Amino acid sequence: MTSDISAQAEIFMTPGSMLRSARLSQGLGEREVADRLNLMPDYVAILERDAYQDLRSPAFARGYVRSYGQLMGLDEARLLKAFDEHCQDLGQEKKRVETKSLQLQSTGFAVVVGLATLLLLFAGLWLWRGE
Repeated sequence: MTSDISAQAEIFMTPGSMLRSARLSQGLGEREVADRLNLMPDYVAILERDAYQDLRSPAFARGYVRSYGQLMGLDEARLLKAFDEHCQDLGQEKKRVETKSLQLQSTGFAVVVGLATLLLLFAGLWLWRGE
């Protein structure tokens, strides 16, 4: 019966809670883990809260979780599976971003106005030198 309870509890464990419980069981502080992983000081707390969108570059969150898990000695496959499921549940799937080329100016009217201005300048210079 206790194995059923632990199996059910494991299903609801997020990657952040797994990392936090491992860190606390080893008696390490957030700052110490951040120093060992060469992360920004707030990143450990962000990873433990599963707030990956708060990172400067959320695309690297999986790698951060993986490194943190390796440091704590956690099962990498189980941790990354929990991470992938958590991100899928939140709708943080990889999305393709489509970009359109930026048109800086419309060429038709601007070219006509520019050519007319140049023509008037040349005509004015020609008349001025002709006097």
